[in-house]
Amino acid sequence: MPPPLSREDLTQSIYDILRNDLLEVGEEFTPRSNLIDAGLDSLAVTQLLLAVEERTGVWVDEGLLTPETLASCESLAACIHELAGA
Repeated sequence: MPPPLSREDLTQSIYDILRNDLLEVGEEFTPRSNLIDAGLDSLAVTQLLLAVEERTGVWVDEGLLTPETLASCESLAACIHELAGA
């Protein structure tokens, strides 16, 4: 299993995955941008969770994904960080 990431590193990792691989976003997209408004759909969520699990070793149950946890990269990172017990 990969070493645990800090919450800040996890936020950046989620942001990079979304920006570089899953979403077509402009410069206005930041770690605080709303993910649903940025175009995150169910397929992208699945791909994101797989990428996060691959990088962190933390499996995220889709049942934990709420409008609150998908509010931003920061809120999703907080959820995953808590799951990791870090």
